[in-house]
Amino acid sequence: MSNTADLPASVREPLATALHEARDAVRSGDVETAHNRLNTVSRILRAKVPPGLTHDRLVHGVAAVERTAAEEPLVASEYLRAMTSIVETTEQSS
Repeated sequence: MSNTADLPASVREPLATALHEARDAVRSGDVETAHNRLNTVSRILRAKVPPGLTHDRLVHGVAAVERTAAEEPLVASEYLRAMTSIVETTEQSS
């Protein structure tokens, strides 16, 4: 389970929005938009999220989606769903 200290409240909404948009893009076959949203997620992670379990899980997820978005969109979509769940679960538990 995520630790609320791992994910500052100020970044939860922008992360969730970017992840939802990336998932929508992957599901519609728009890999370019998905990668753009992943770049947003990566920038937020680098600038605003301290090292820890949540950070590591999200970084791993970004890398996995980047690898799979074009050739395995169902896998990429599932990674994005899981990442969104991490962000939203953290939000609900604070």
